[in-house]
Amino acid sequence: MFEKLISTLNKTIIPQTSPVAVKIIKEALELPKIKVTNKKMTICQQIAYSRYYGWSTLATKENSFCVLGASCTGLIKTPDRVLNGEVNCSIYQKDLNAAQKMQASMPRIDYGTVQVLTYPITRPLEGVKPDIIVLYTNSAQAMRFIQAFLYKDGGEFTFKTSGDAGVCSRGVAEVYNTSKPNIEIPCLGDRRFAMAQDYEIIVSFPFDYIDELVEGLEATHKSGIRYPIPFQLPEICDLPHDYITDNKDL
Repeated sequence: MFEKLISTLNKTIIPQTSPVAVKIIKEALELPKIKVTNKKMTICQQIAYSRYYGWSTLATKENSFCVLGASCTGLIKTPDRVLNGEVNCSIYQKDLNAAQKMQASMPRIDYGTVQVLTYPITRPLEGVKPDIIVLYTNSAQAMRFIQAFLYKDGGEFTFKTSGDAGVCSRGVAEVYNTSKPNIEIPCLGDRRFAMAQDYEIIVSFPFDYIDELVEGLEATHKSGIRYPIPFQLPEICDLPHDYITDNKDL
């Protein structure tokens, strides 16, 4: 299911942690054995377990620990304290009005999700087709993804961010709702509790977008756009005079 994607990513992107498959389960499925379950964890921690350790994880409304992640993925109805801005007022925003506006703009999957499943694509679960693939990249790798996203239709790639609920809202919910790829900046919780690094950028795309992505990455790679970026060395270095080997040094 992922062989071509893994091969292309290893050649063109060289990810530092495993790409993660995410499935939003609306009706209970019979699943193979899951490594991490019945554990209080956040959505970003689920993804961290999968990308760093190679573990599969499963969350329900009872053990999805962060109210933002649980509501963004549809595990719970979004509580009033979230919608009215109480959770982020005086932390991220100056007043309730500003906080409400931020929450109103946050992508969320409709309530009714029964489980959120994650697993590394290098260890696929037999018979389980994911909805979304999530990667953590550096800015140069994110650039390569943008080039691949624009290969077919051109134009420009834009994304929105709010500095909060990063991977659960924009990385998962927005991609699930729109069926389009997205880029997001990890939030504070992802960095503090799920080991997102200072330099990392989230790239996510629908499972059904894989073929188009592979085409874009392969074609732009073939045209000479490579990662890691090859430097063009100057023919002559602009050295200070005393550093230059001159005739008297010979």
